This record gives sequence, C-alpha cells and structure tokens, in this order.
Amino acid sequence: MTANLPAVRPSAGLERPGAAIHEEVVDHLREELGIVRLGYRPTDPKVYRLDLLAEICDRATFQAVMKWLSSGKRRSRATRQGYADDVRLWAGFAASLGRQPFQLGTLSYEDITTWKLLMEARDARPRSVARRLSSLSSLHDHARRHGWDDLVNPIDSEDHRPQIDRQDTSSATPVLEVDELQAMVAKADTAFEALVVLLLYTLAGRVSEMCAANVDKRVTRGGRVHLDLTRKGSKERILPLSASVADLLDVHVADRPKTDPLLVDQDGQRIDRFEVDRILTRLGKRATVDRDGKAVPVLGGRDVTPHVLRASRITHMIDDKEPLAEIQAFADHADPSTTIGYFTRRGASQRNASLVDKAEALFTGVADRWTAA
Repeated sequence: MTANLPAVRPSAGLERPGAAIHEEVVDHLREELGIVRLGYRPTDPKVYRLDLLAEICDRATFQAVMKWLSSGKRRSRATRQGYADDVRLWAGFAASLGRQPFQLGTLSYEDITTWKLLMEARDARPRSVARRLSSLSSLHDHARRHGWDDLVNPIDSEDHRPQIDRQDTSSATPVLEVDELQAMVAKADTAFEALVVLLLYTLAGRVSEMCAANVDKRVTRGGRVHLDLTRKGSKERILPLSASVADLLDVHVADRPKTDPLLVDQDGQRIDRFEVDRILTRLGKRATVDRDGKAVPVLGGRDVTPHVLRASRITHMIDDKEPLAEIQAFADHADPSTTIGYFTRRGASQRNASLVDKAEALFTGVADRWTAA
C-alpha cells in the first residue's frame, strides 16, 4: 500500500497547499486582462495589465480589485480589461494628488467633485465620465460586500453623475458614408490594412473581440469560412465571412500555427486596439471623396476609430431597410433601445437635412454675390 504513495520530501521543500492552483488562476487572469501599451507610440513598452495593477495598488486594494474583476458581473474579457484600465485612471488621479500607491478609500467626495470639474474643463464626454464613475462606484460597493465594512463610496449619484441626453447627436459616433468607406479601403497599402477595415465593418465588430481572437477561431463550415468570436457579455458567435475578408485573412494568416493570434503586427505580435486605431486614422487622413467637385477628407478630417466602422455598418443596414430585430441580433445589442438609437440618429439627421434644404430653396444664389470669385 505504501509503495503507491508519493514520496515525502523534506519540510524545506514542501510547497504551500494550493500554490499550483493559485498560480494557474493568476496566469489565467494575466492573460484575460491582457497587455497594454504604456503610451501611444509604437515604440512605447507593453506590460500585462495585471502586473501593472499590482504595481500601482497596495496589496489589500490589489486583492479587492482582483475579486471585483473576477466576479460574475464582469465575465467578458473586454469588460474586465476596460474596468482594469478604469482602475489605472483612478490610480493616476490619486497619484496626482500625492497618494501612492492607490488604496481603496483614498479618494473622498471632494476629490471626485474636483475630478468631475476637471473633466468638464477638458470637455470630456458625459458618457465617458459616467462610465468612469460607475466603475469606481462598483468597485467600492463590491469591496464593501466582501470585507471592507467601513469603506465609504465617494461617489454621490445625485451630485456626480452627469445627465446623459439619449437623443444627443453631437457626441454620437460619426458614420462613414459608403463612398468614404470605399475611399479608405482604396488607400490601403497592404493586405493587412484592408483586412482591418473589412473585418471590422462587415461583422460590425468590436475591436477588442477581433484583437483577442486566435488563428484557431477561423473555422470552415459548409464550405464557407467563419470566425468564432467571443462577443460582449461572453456570448459566443460563429459568423460567416465574406469572400473578400476570407481571402485577405488567408494572406495574413498564411501557415501560422493555430495557437497564434489571428491579427499580428510585422513582428508577429498580437495587435491591440491602439494599433488598429492608428491604422484607421492613417487611412482616414489619406482618403478623400468628391463633394461638389472638391476633394474632401473622409469624416471631414475627423479621426476614424474602430467604433466608427461598427457604427457605419449598423447605419448602412438601417439605410438598406433591414428589420430592427435582425440588426439588433447581428450587432449583438443586448438592449433593443441601443439599436433604436441608431435608427433615431439616422432619421433625425436625414429629417433635419431635408428641412434645411427646404429653407435653402428660398435663398438660392444669394451667396454667389460674394463667393463667385
């Protein structure tokens, strides 16, 4: 019987019970939170978010943040990464006040009021402000339910949360018209640049889910290439690819192993959303469309972001009279009101343009007195 038991090592060599399991969990969280670039230049260093959080938080706060990020409400990889970045933002704000490392409870009601005024001075978008406040509030509430009994949430919903105008079109993501989209693709120098545009647009994709995919997520069913994506809310979706996207993906993937990232840079490293953003911004600056005989930059010269392509695809489906339910399902909007918002904004834009044009009919040629030359 004793011959089947593992040999007992000297006490000095004994490992702490559960250490291997603990390390496996930490490794999983490190991969889940992913890598972030410390800056926006391609030469800036990249680090794991988990290691960065361990560096900027004190030990107890770091453990509370890990519990919060691991909880059931934050199952999506993209959600965890977004919240981890929010903690980094709040840690940076606390550091600017001379409070390092970051500790839960270090920010007061007055500090949050100061931060909100600072965001107003910088013309930060109300939705972005609301999301940052929501994440910090959620972290405090979660910590209070799990051992931090005396912790006070510094955020007051009445005083701090900005009012969000659901009908506001001024802060809505801009949309590429069809000729602008085509002009951007025409300016692609490489198959990879074209792939980035087509992949995000045709699938109405979120940049995080595209960057997180590996080569093995490209699957063939019924003779057609599909992409197995983990979408927002940890929803698994297998989506068919158009022939052009499938061909461009073949060129990009070549014979790389299935464990490789699907989208990689020239060095073979997984690209992140910042790199995708730079590619789209560069293409947007190159591309122009003809407007009344003039070469006009796409989006009027505004930056093209990954979400612009997603918003454009959804809007173009609206223009094509696709049913609301089908658009909602394709875009993976959990709440139909999100999809309806796209309908509302597109309709309002077209309606307002029509009303303005009717007023213009009263004054045709007036401006020619000063602009003819």
